[in-house]
Amino acid sequence: MKRVLVIVAHADDMEFMAGGTIAKMAGLGYDIREVIATNNERGTLDPAWDARFTAETRREEARRGAAVLGVDPGVEFLGYEDGRLSETPLNELRERCMRALRTHRPDVLFTWDPFAPYEEHGDHRSIALAATEAASFSHFPLYHPEHAQDGLAPHYVGERYFFAKSPRDANKTVDISEQIDRKIDALCEHVCQMEMTVMEAQAAVAASGLDVPFVSDADPTDYRPLIEAQINAWAASVGKRAGFAYGEEFRRQRFGGMERWLPGGEGLPDDV
Repeated sequence: MKRVLVIVAHADDMEFMAGGTIAKMAGLGYDIREVIATNNERGTLDPAWDARFTAETRREEARRGAAVLGVDPGVEFLGYEDGRLSETPLNELRERCMRALRTHRPDVLFTWDPFAPYEEHGDHRSIALAATEAASFSHFPLYHPEHAQDGLAPHYVGERYFFAKSPRDANKTVDISEQIDRKIDALCEHVCQMEMTVMEAQAAVAASGLDVPFVSDADPTDYRPLIEAQINAWAASVGKRAGFAYGEEFRRQRFGGMERWLPGGEGLPDDV
């Protein structure tokens, strides 16, 4: 049984960027765990955020969304302040990620791509670099040798799936046609974030002067129709390029490029 670890900044990152693929891997019997770096307490346009939009609310939503995808149990929260992850020293954040890798010992890591362009969110950039560096060195025993005192041995991460809002050098498209509804179901468990997503879309429409009644007239508390339309359109555009109804794309690295050494360059078997 393969093990998968998803390291992200926010509670809904996994569902937005890789929810269909995670659901597909769960269906294959993979053991899947998730690490969320921040408390998610700031990403809202709701003026009543202090009453509704709390770290514990977001944690419960994260657990429910992960469970829909098959990540149950297995959500760990690092507890950093939302929107300020870039103020955390890289070595500190990398150590937390490396500890998670050595604890869960995954075959596959999913995280944000540290080298993708146009990523405006500092939390995404910070966790991407920390998780990537942690995966690059978690099998080196002299990186954080104090982990051995807790029974954590060095661990090699063979496969890495990097996702991005503006992907560069994507080389793996996963067919999520059978998982698209579960991806949307999981996203809709993130009530605070989905309400904010609708409100942000409405703010963009208002600022643009465009006439988009489907967005402008939407009720943020009845967010599913808009979220479903958004995700279906995005996944369809990705899938179309690969001949699928719906897809998710990644920059994937496997075993340090060892596939190039195989006779004929035929590559390794593909599970998803």
